[in-house]
Amino acid sequence: MQPQVKIISVLVGALFSGLSVASPSAETLAKQLQVHVEIKGAEAENTCQQLGADWATCYRSTITLSNIGKTLNDKDFSIIIPSPRRILSVVGDQFKIEHITGDLNRLTPTDKFAGIAAGKSIQINLISEYWHVSDFDTFPRWMVSANGQTKTIKNTDTEDVTQFATPLTTAQGKRASSDQNLILDSLKRYDVYTAKIDAAAAKDRIIPAPIEQKITKANSVSIQHGLFLNQVPADSKDVFAQALKKYKLLAKNKDQALLVNIAIDPSKIQLPEAKKDGGYTLIIQDGVAQVHGFDAAGAMNGFNSLLSLIDIQSKDNLSAMVVNDAPRYEYRGMMLDTARNFKSKQHVLSLIDQMSQLKLNKLHLHLSDDEGWRLQINGLDELTSVGAQRGLNSSNEQTQLLPQLGHGTEPQKSDGFYTRADFIEILKYAKARNIEVIPEIDMPGHSRAAVVSMEARYNNLMKAGNKKAAEQYRLLDPSDTSQVTTVQFYDKKGFMNVCLPSSKDFAKKVIAEVNAMYTEAGVQLSTWHYGGDEAKNIMLGGGYASAAEAKPGQGIIDKKAQNFPYEKSPACQALVKNGTVGSFDELTTWFGKEINKELVPHKISSFQSWQDGLSHLKSASEMTVKPTVNVWDTLFWGGTEVVSKFNQKGFDIVLSNPDYLYLDMPNEIDPAERGYYWAARANPLKKIFSFAPGNLAQNAETSVDRDGKAMSITSPATAPSIKGISGHLWSETQRTDAQAEYMIYPRIFAIAERAWNKPSWENFTANTVYSSESKHVDQQALDNDYNRFVNAVGARGLEKLDAHHIQYRLPKVGAKIVNGVLNANTEIPNVQIQYSTDGKQWLVYDANKKPAVAGSVWVRTSNADQKNPRFGQVSKVQ
Repeated sequence: MQPQVKIISVLVGALFSGLSVASPSAETLAKQLQVHVEIKGAEAENTCQQLGADWATCYRSTITLSNIGKTLNDKDFSIIIPSPRRILSVVGDQFKIEHITGDLNRLTPTDKFAGIAAGKSIQINLISEYWHVSDFDTFPRWMVSANGQTKTIKNTDTEDVTQFATPLTTAQGKRASSDQNLILDSLKRYDVYTAKIDAAAAKDRIIPAPIEQKITKANSVSIQHGLFLNQVPADSKDVFAQALKKYKLLAKNKDQALLVNIAIDPSKIQLPEAKKDGGYTLIIQDGVAQVHGFDAAGAMNGFNSLLSLIDIQSKDNLSAMVVNDAPRYEYRGMMLDTARNFKSKQHVLSLIDQMSQLKLNKLHLHLSDDEGWRLQINGLDELTSVGAQRGLNSSNEQTQLLPQLGHGTEPQKSDGFYTRADFIEILKYAKARNIEVIPEIDMPGHSRAAVVSMEARYNNLMKAGNKKAAEQYRLLDPSDTSQVTTVQFYDKKGFMNVCLPSSKDFAKKVIAEVNAMYTEAGVQLSTWHYGGDEAKNIMLGGGYASAAEAKPGQGIIDKKAQNFPYEKSPACQALVKNGTVGSFDELTTWFGKEINKELVPHKISSFQSWQDGLSHLKSASEMTVKPTVNVWDTLFWGGTEVVSKFNQKGFDIVLSNPDYLYLDMPNEIDPAERGYYWAARANPLKKIFSFAPGNLAQNAETSVDRDGKAMSITSPATAPSIKGISGHLWSETQRTDAQAEYMIYPRIFAIAERAWNKPSWENFTANTVYSSESKHVDQQALDNDYNRFVNAVGARGLEKLDAHHIQYRLPKVGAKIVNGVLNANTEIPNVQIQYSTDGKQWLVYDANKKPAVAGSVWVRTSNADQKNPRFGQVSKVQ
């Protein structure tokens, strides 16, 4: 089975087919037809194998197409289905299915189509690859094409997919019978949520926890009259003042206020371990808070520790104390994918505020991908005029990209880009908060937005008769006939052709223009992120085989028809033939080395890449500018060994293990939770908090793999040498800022903890086997540490997010009824729980006076901001 419609003209023809003028218009059909999706479950392995499913795994869904208008007998229409899974087959003979590109699929009536009478429905069964165990595996905004137009089907034009897709039950939350994950409902949550309310433990808990904290007199320092910035560095005073204003803490005069003195003075730091970049001493005593910073970052870190201690609602007294502190890792990051679905400038600025207060210092912005290019580049206007917009108002994608990821036909908030002025503002804002912004322009894979944009540029200039200029930055080799399918189901346009001189010229142009923005912002561009990930043909993977070689568990395809990326490109064939590279598989690393050299003229001192981008290097010394790799293998797929290998090659390493550090994975194991789950069924708050970056094998004792199964990992002979860790938010399933905030917060608090401090319960022991059976980890110490942390998050962390109007995730409620009495708890124990006996009137739950109830009860959580109340997801308890 061929997975791709081969050329873009066929793709566009699929969407803008020459249909008969007598056909109903797309606008009419978009209102007349209604879609309903129901997931039926896994198909037999043999069926999946014959359909060519990866690892012979697939499932069935039933699409009900209802006609609420006039009888529809016309066959000249098609339904465009956005799906994160390859749709392999349609059951029956009334429709045919074909893949267009990316997540777009075209469902078209055949000659056997019997029509849909007025007020009637038909059912269409589809077989798709892999699994469907999340409500968010259904994308919104299905489309209908007819009579030369394409429109979004009205009843699917929503961010609430359960309006047209039956919500999955907990029983449907497992991939297969071998899946041992505990799918959560309110009853199971009650047993999983073990943290207890502990106001005393939360009281003086700084987030992230410092190296040393000595309480000299509890609850003795008043802040009822605010904080007065008395003696502070002039270049940071505005940042400090803005934070205090946001929390209504800024005092206008000294009278009775807590005086805040901040100075950069390494000699005053009281602990040797704190005398390093980012280190500080904080002294709080009656009437004065004094910060001594090792450097500017340390001064700000000390101020943010002071902020962390303050309850902005109650303004309770602080304890007198001395804090000595410094970061464990130099790289404490957060990656934000603004490419798949755009995130507003305000969202980025808000994230910078939170990163600063949590002492995270590297903002990695993923600015380009297949689905979008998000940064204005002078001289390459098409990158944003085409590559930052999606829809179906363009012939052959000449003015906008095809809609992907549930975008639909009309403009969305997920479209857009940062102007030069926007980006310069972001850079200045981050610099003022001691945060480095690391731009990532992903290449050569995940480059479809750039490739299509430069094709539009090529076409425009060729029409103008300027062939030289047209070819200057072209990224596509028209002679390349390679048959490839990218990770997200694009064809060869998903790769920029690295063998073309124009691709290198494009990269040089982009680097120069981005560097110019940094210069204008007064910031040194220190790190360039190359991307480098997933430049491969997934159909060459081990889950597929030709018929003659197929074993049980492999999908049958014509594997001989598949190619490596660029394999049929004459330009790349020449590089392999002349020995520049040993194989087509090495081209991504070779191109990375070429781009690395281009950083030198701009004095860019660090070159960063995803691990697969540099996997063919034998040593980091082969690069001109020293490289850092983001290691993003899961631990259960050998992530510990990968870290050791890159250590041995001399690379700096940033841990990016997706089974712990990807915030696009669900918050918990529940089909109603947003997120992909290829790496982990969920990354809940405690799992991230429990991550041990300095002893990766230890995580096998404290967590399970993707399928809920025990792991066994042996620690290496030497402890890993780690530059730092980073949280990551890939944005395929978040089309709005609010959806992104739901995924980031409050889990970013746990990311900050693990990036900043080394906990007592993490200890490296060489050549030691860790598993669910081992007892090497002090679980009681971990639980106690987490309990203090999560109570501090609930007591003071969430209220600060409220002050910033951040739409963070409110936890769900665990509940059970015992002898007619409601027992309830939640993941963050001091978050307010509410209950209702009719689903309409809500009462505050008091664990000390558990209410008697009868029949069904509904439960939810509420934030503490009564002026702007928000509520968590409602659960029913029976």
